[in-house]
Amino acid sequence: MKRRDFFEKCGQGTLGLMLTYLGLKYPLPAEEKKEMSRKEMVKKMLMKMGKTEKEADAMIAEMEKKLPMVQKMCVCKNCPTYVKGDKPIGYCHPFVGKSKVIEKEKGCICGSCPVYKEMKLSKGYFCTRKSDMEQKMAEKKD
Repeated sequence: MKRRDFFEKCGQGTLGLMLTYLGLKYPLPAEEKKEMSRKEMVKKMLMKMGKTEKEADAMIAEMEKKLPMVQKMCVCKNCPTYVKGDKPIGYCHPFVGKSKVIEKEKGCICGSCPVYKEMKLSKGYFCTRKSDMEQKMAEKKD
């Protein structure tokens, strides 16, 4: 197999080939990649929704205050889709987001959750489809 074919088959393509030729690593090693935190991701989404940086920061501060309430009132553990032991719960909250464990949807009780009503949410299956905010953003892209 030619070197070029190898790089294209392993997903690095011509750019990877050129960087390797120059002695650079591609893609960057994991320790060099900066993982975006959930808060940074939420702030970026809010700003895409037309919020100023100041407004986004204020909304994030409010979300931080609500997170303990969300996790306390959450009924995720009673849901047929929930996988025992999955943490953290409160998937509807933008700082928690979807589960890294749950893969199969078996039913949804999000609509009966006091958090759902308190926060005026409109979507469901937050454990597999991301937070209400993320689902709404995805709809706008389509």
